[in-house]
Amino acid sequence: MDAEPGVRVRLEVVPSASLLDQLPKVYPAPGSVSVTCLPHHGPARTVAASVRLARLGYSVVPHVAARSIGSEEELHGFLRQLLEAGVSELFIVAGDRRTPEGPYAWSGQLLDAVKAFSPLLTIGIAGYPEGHPGITAGGLKASLDSKAPLASSLVTQMCFSADDITRYLDGLVHSGPHLPVWVGIPGPVSTGKLVAMAARLGVGRSIKLAHGTGMARALWNRQHLLQYDSAGLAGKVHRKLGGHPLFAGFHIYTFNDFSGLPGLLERVPAVPIPAPEKLDKGVPTH
Repeated sequence: MDAEPGVRVRLEVVPSASLLDQLPKVYPAPGSVSVTCLPHHGPARTVAASVRLARLGYSVVPHVAARSIGSEEELHGFLRQLLEAGVSELFIVAGDRRTPEGPYAWSGQLLDAVKAFSPLLTIGIAGYPEGHPGITAGGLKASLDSKAPLASSLVTQMCFSADDITRYLDGLVHSGPHLPVWVGIPGPVSTGKLVAMAARLGVGRSIKLAHGTGMARALWNRQHLLQYDSAGLAGKVHRKLGGHPLFAGFHIYTFNDFSGLPGLLERVPAVPIPAPEKLDKGVPTH
C-alpha cells in the first residue's frame, strides 16, 4: 500500500536510536507518522526524531506529554523547533509520569498553552473506547468535552474490538464532540508484547480485569497465540465504520516492530475522507 492521503493510515513509532534507519525501508515518506513521548525518553528525544523525520519528507505528528514539560520556556523552544521543521500538528496527552516535571499537570493545560503560542497548530487528543483504569466514564467525558473546542482530531487508545470502537464513534455522533477519529489498532506484533504494552497503557481497563474485554477475546484466541491478526481487526472495523461521518483512518501502534508491517499495510482497507456535512445530521450511520 502506498503512503497516500486517501489511504488514511498513520503509524505510531517510538523515537529509538534505530528508527530513522528502519522506518524508511518499510514505510517511505510522505507517509504519516506519530512519534511517542515516553517518560524515560523525554520530550527532547521526541522533538529531535520528529524534526529529522519531517526533514525526510514525512508528515509528522509528535506527542507532547504535559507532565514531561519542565517549563513554559522549554515548551516554547520545542514548538519553535517543530514549526521550523514544517510540523503543523501535535498530539497532546497528559503522559505517564506520576508527577509533573513542570507547570502542566494535565493535557488541557498544555493544549491551552500550545494554542496561545501558535493558534495555527492543529492538535489531536486521546479517546478511550474501553475506558481508562484511572478515570471514571464521567471524568473522561468531561475532560474530552473541555478540550474538544481547541482540538482538531481524536485518536483512540489501542482497542481490539470492532464493536467497542463502533459504539464509541456512534456515541460521539450522538453526544459529541464531533471530531474526526483515528481508530487505534495494534500493528503486527507478538501477543506477548501486546499483553505487556496493554498492561502499561491500560487497554481493556487493565490486564487483571481483562476477561470479557476486546483485548481478552482477541488475545486468548488460540490462533493468535504467536501474533495478533491486526489486518483482520482492521477489516472488521472498516466493514462496520466504512462511510461513518467521524471515521478518519487507522492509527497503527507499531511498537517499532516493523518486520510484518509491509504485509499489514497491503491488507488495511482504504478509508475515504469523511464528508463534513454528515456531522450536521446528528445520527450515526450504523
